[in-house]
Amino acid sequence: MRRLGERTVRRPIRLPRAQRSRFRAAPLPFWLRVLVNGIGWLLVLLGVVGLFLPVLQGGLSLALGLALLSVGSQTVHLRLRSLMGRWPRLWRRMEKLRRRLRAWLHPGGDRSAG
Repeated sequence: MRRLGERTVRRPIRLPRAQRSRFRAAPLPFWLRVLVNGIGWLLVLLGVVGLFLPVLQGGLSLALGLALLSVGSQTVHLRLRSLMGRWPRLWRRMEKLRRRLRAWLHPGGDRSAG
């Protein structure tokens, strides 16, 4: 606690990282999550193939697939965030794409939920 003049200011207590809740269920319905994950994996596979074939856009397919997977799965989102820590500009773009996809898929849901 700190005293500022007559007022007392309290800081919120933060739990240690190990005690915080990690998983929050995605607000997408189950059938939509399955569909998003299936399309995401398909785009990731096309992206990997597209990296070696000049006809397909590998990078774009890979980015879209990973963004869709991170919308459908919190675990994939956390892994992707830890892997992309080296490239913050790329991560910001990926997060922007992820939020747009999430808003498009679930317009009435809470966008700040993860």
